[in-house]
Amino acid sequence: MNKNYQKVIFSAIIVIILMIWNFNYSYIYLIGFMIAMLFIVYDTNRYYQQQINFYKREKENEIREVEGEKDFNHKILNSLIKTMNLPMIFINCKGTIIFTNQSFRDAFNIKHLRGKYYKDIFTDQLLNIVDQSYIFERKFSTAVCIDERYYQIETTPVFRDDVAFDGSIILFTDVTQVKEIEKMQKQFFSDISHELKTPMSAIIGSVEILQKEGIKNKDTFNEFMGILLKESYRMQNIIGDILELSRLEQPQATLSPALVDIDSLIKDTVELFEPLAKDKQLSLVYQTKIKEELMLDYTTVKTILNNLVSNAIKYSNAGVISIKCNYKDDNLIIVVQDEGVGISKDNIPFIFDRFFQVDRSRSKKLGTGLGLSIVKKMVELNNGTIDVESTPGIGTTFTVTLPIL
Repeated sequence: MNKNYQKVIFSAIIVIILMIWNFNYSYIYLIGFMIAMLFIVYDTNRYYQQQINFYKREKENEIREVEGEKDFNHKILNSLIKTMNLPMIFINCKGTIIFTNQSFRDAFNIKHLRGKYYKDIFTDQLLNIVDQSYIFERKFSTAVCIDERYYQIETTPVFRDDVAFDGSIILFTDVTQVKEIEKMQKQFFSDISHELKTPMSAIIGSVEILQKEGIKNKDTFNEFMGILLKESYRMQNIIGDILELSRLEQPQATLSPALVDIDSLIKDTVELFEPLAKDKQLSLVYQTKIKEELMLDYTTVKTILNNLVSNAIKYSNAGVISIKCNYKDDNLIIVVQDEGVGISKDNIPFIFDRFFQVDRSRSKKLGTGLGLSIVKKMVELNNGTIDVESTPGIGTTFTVTLPIL
């Protein structure tokens, strides 16, 4: 009951008391009329008060729902920001750091940034990027190198009511791997061009000489035809290895598990390379204690054996090349050992790189420079390991461990 209504009731009661005090029959109708009016006023006030309370409760419920929805959305937004993998930071219109997520703190190993001025934290390169967002109040994106890692940085200005500049959200996407792949691709195509250029030059040179001299001199003809055939085979091998390496580097590269007779496979490898080994006065010996068939990828085992034996022959002038296979703890262990020129400690970290050659004069005669790269990729595809031990002038030992599939 409101105060105005209370005053009306109080005044009416006083009037009625005075009328009764000075009782006169002429007042009876007036008193009845006033009592009726009091009831009408009371009912009307109660009705409107109920309506007011009803609408008040509705509005309060609507406000609670809106606030609850805002709180829920705020919690979802905070949860998404905190758990997102991309490092993120929010800076308000005054340049004060308001928020950083866990990914940002982990990536840059910086803590307790909230409330600090961004110009006191960021380096010159990053500072210029953030300044771009502040000065021009527009979206800005560029790639920068921070602590030897590459980041694609995007700054997005935030506007309150689409008018007032309220700050900037800055996202950091680590693109180091992409940059490394781009660098590898450039190097790869450069190496391919160089490697194919050598046999192509020999082929073109031989054809030009044959074109000039014709086939009058049979010895000259046979000599240059031999060069053509050898360099053509070399180009074929380079292209084949490039295609194989490209296949292994594809995300969808798969294995084909099958039962493999290791003993027979090693014998086939020895028979394949024995003529080449004899030409260099090398002895090929093998030893295996595996009699049963093992579940492996046949192509993987065959390619690894062929490339390691070929590499051993390439870098050996005399002595013995031994091939050993063993089965231990659900792993196939392949050991290829030679008594060749060996590899220096400085070169060992690079021997699995594409086209890396310890001695280019030897590689040009026998290989493509991709054999060990293919071996490394195949071992990784099988979740295996490969280890190298080498001493210059004494020899090299490769040990490959492949899990049974």
